[in-house]
Amino acid sequence: MKYFNKTRTIEQKVTDRETLQLLQRQSELLEEILAELKSQKKS
Repeated sequence: MKYFNKTRTIEQKVTDRETLQLLQRQSELLEEILAELKSQKKS
């Protein structure tokens, strides 16, 4: 079982890294959308 966990960890790290990158991009997009909505609201 320990061996399985160690090998899975490498795959999981890659998956986690990819997920983090996607979440980061999603956050950036949401911030841009929010900023755009705020600027439209003021106009």
